[in-house]
Amino acid sequence: MNKIGKLKTYTSKEIDKSYVSIDFCCLDRELFKPEKCYEMLGKTGIKHARCQTGWSRCEKEKGVYNFDWLDSVIDNLCEQGVTPWLSVTFGNPVYMPDCPNPTGVGCVPLYYGEETLKAWKNFVFEIASRYKNRVTYYEIWNEPNSKAFWYPSVPDGAEYGKLVNITAEVIRSVQPDAKFVCNVAGAHAFKFLNSLFDTVKKEYLNVFSYHVYTRVPEYRTAESIVQVRKMLSSKGFTNVEFWQGESGYPSWTYEGHWLVKEGCDDEIAQAVYQLRRYFIDASIGITRSSFFQMADMWEGSYTTTSKVIKKCAAHGILNGLTYTPKKSYETITNLSAIFSGDIKPTEDFMLVDIDSKSPVDMIACQKMTFEKDGIPLYAFYYPSNLSDRTEITYNATITVLNVFENPVLIDPMSGEVFEAGKPNFSGYGYYEYKLPIKEYPLVLTDKKVFEIV
Repeated sequence: MNKIGKLKTYTSKEIDKSYVSIDFCCLDRELFKPEKCYEMLGKTGIKHARCQTGWSRCEKEKGVYNFDWLDSVIDNLCEQGVTPWLSVTFGNPVYMPDCPNPTGVGCVPLYYGEETLKAWKNFVFEIASRYKNRVTYYEIWNEPNSKAFWYPSVPDGAEYGKLVNITAEVIRSVQPDAKFVCNVAGAHAFKFLNSLFDTVKKEYLNVFSYHVYTRVPEYRTAESIVQVRKMLSSKGFTNVEFWQGESGYPSWTYEGHWLVKEGCDDEIAQAVYQLRRYFIDASIGITRSSFFQMADMWEGSYTTTSKVIKKCAAHGILNGLTYTPKKSYETITNLSAIFSGDIKPTEDFMLVDIDSKSPVDMIACQKMTFEKDGIPLYAFYYPSNLSDRTEITYNATITVLNVFENPVLIDPMSGEVFEAGKPNFSGYGYYEYKLPIKEYPLVLTDKKVFEIV
């Protein structure tokens, strides 16, 4: 095909609206150097960043707060045009003498007595008072259905709902317009969620967020979200947004990693996962999707409640030693441009056929339809196994009902834009485009939808 240019990308300041978010997490444990990231982040067009509040780093002596580090994070993100959202989470060894780790990761204030719970409320009050003019969304706790982050008790949805109610009440007393995010690891934690939805006050569940790590991003997500939406509706919740709050794929792992058991040293695999993740989330009506993580967390040892990993898997879009961009940095910059402004999923007619003799291959092809500024976008790909990828050599026939004035094909891996060619008009009333297919989404649309340089 004839290449006509590249997709124009933008800084975060230049984009008014986007659903693309990045995890700017683990600074409570000082696992990367944020000062080396701000300018690079601002160049991506990413509009949102998830940050953990780090009680143990803010209050190292009872009643004495130091928010200098968190002020710097919030100020620098806002300066780059990136809106922070706060994960108010984890304990503090100052109030938890038998805490199994030095930063209170996973230690829940509900289980350490009245003094600790009061201190938690005081800390939350300080956070809301300090950032109420720059932060709207507060996520309460991190992955409460995981034993790694709910100590010393056993994860329980009702107990999590109790913590949400206590914490949200304090924040609302300071910031009446605050909105609250409840999250779980894996959207299919239905038993836990049932108890949570029975306990949490409706005014304190504005956003449901799921964290999902899978070998391929297509696994379970869409089906689970459908069920969670049904559960919320049956219990009288209305206008609850759905976010994907934390998901990623490492460009490098240590041998025996729980997610990529075969080991991994592949920046392209990380970028492929990321591209598929964002298109999947957008196609099922997710209104914010956050990629884990800004930089590899190699400045220290990663800890959960009681587990220590000396060198964490490389989840960053920046290298954790050099702070230079990986391939996933380039692709999330392209995604920020594609998903900027008003773009929404549709149910437009679309078929994807490939020149394979196997009907299973035909069924495996993924297709998604969107609308941007009233013009259709058609995304399609053939899903590879990310830990054992093979080159995709098929050609595809894309069948749609709409005709474009100037059809183009956008490759979000490289940002390159190609003429899609004149389609064949069938006597049945549809248009057929002969196009390549990749292991990540390619986008068929009209040339006028995006700026091309």
